[in-house]
Amino acid sequence: MLRDLSPEVTDHLLSTQFFGRIGCAADGQVLVLPVSYLYDGQAIYGQTCEGTKTRLLRKNPAVCFEVDDSCGPDCWRSVVVQGVYEELQGDERVYAEQRLGPGRIAPVKESAVGETNTERPAVNVVYRIRILSKTGRTEIKS
Repeated sequence: MLRDLSPEVTDHLLSTQFFGRIGCAADGQVLVLPVSYLYDGQAIYGQTCEGTKTRLLRKNPAVCFEVDDSCGPDCWRSVVVQGVYEELQGDERVYAEQRLGPGRIAPVKESAVGETNTERPAVNVVYRIRILSKTGRTEIKS
């Protein structure tokens, strides 16, 4: 049975997950990418490197963010956030970097042959998603 999540459960799911998906679009290109993040009860914070995602988000800061968890094919919870992407500077950036910490940086990439690349590109963009709306849904097989 499909149901809405309460605001408390919606916030709990956002607060307890580490990875979500950010959706953005500009210039006829649409991307949905996994990202590590932190939710502080007011906004979503993340850090990334310069690339396609940041280029698109700068052109169109309207963003969708999704996080979910699942206990099986008929048992899942999902939260969808509509918001605005903002790059942080100064004190706001320092606040976000302190909250994110080194453990929240994007995971190490693997090469096409499965070898782990231990060199991470430098994180040079710290951002916030200012939340405009958020909705949560769940399905539990009856």
